[in-house]
Amino acid sequence: MRLRTCEEYNSAPVVIVSKAETIEELESEGFENFADLTLVRPISSDNIVLSILRFIEEEKARAALANTPEEIPAEEPAPEPDKKKHILVVDDDRNILKLLKNALEEKYEVTATLNGLLVEKILATKPIDLIILDYEMPIMTGADVYRKLKETEEYAKIPVCFLTGVSERSKVEEIMSLKPNGYLLKPIDMEMLMAAIANLINT
Repeated sequence: MRLRTCEEYNSAPVVIVSKAETIEELESEGFENFADLTLVRPISSDNIVLSILRFIEEEKARAALANTPEEIPAEEPAPEPDKKKHILVVDDDRNILKLLKNALEEKYEVTATLNGLLVEKILATKPIDLIILDYEMPIMTGADVYRKLKETEEYAKIPVCFLTGVSERSKVEEIMSLKPNGYLLKPIDMEMLMAAIANLINT
């Protein structure tokens, strides 16, 4: 907070990585806009990098829009105050689907599917706020599903977090090259999972 009031401050973006309790405490004490990007711990270094890269891309897009003539935005309906965020979980392992559904459904609405081929059909029938996507699946891999989503304007902005058990360097590099919103390793660390979801859908 002191940084923003310093004369030497050059308006560079400020990123804070902290526990949810600390961020909530700052907000409750009236500190507004104390950071340009806040990330909730625990979070892996790879996901921090992905989040910052995504933030930079969004800032560039905002700067480009600022140089275009202003348009009067259409009024959007007010969000339902108590409506749960909706998460789609895609994994070919029934045990993983059951584990995630049981862990998440108290706080979120959860839809689960074993097949990547069904993702677009599900998205066409209900609004989804986040997709947790297995990387290695038969018929249509997680990478195939991800690329298909990004090619579809209607679904391209839905955050996607890969969930994978792969550790081979080549496959990890492939995941990173896709620039997903995040990725988590199996076996699942529930604390890391909940923090990642909070970061991705701002709950």
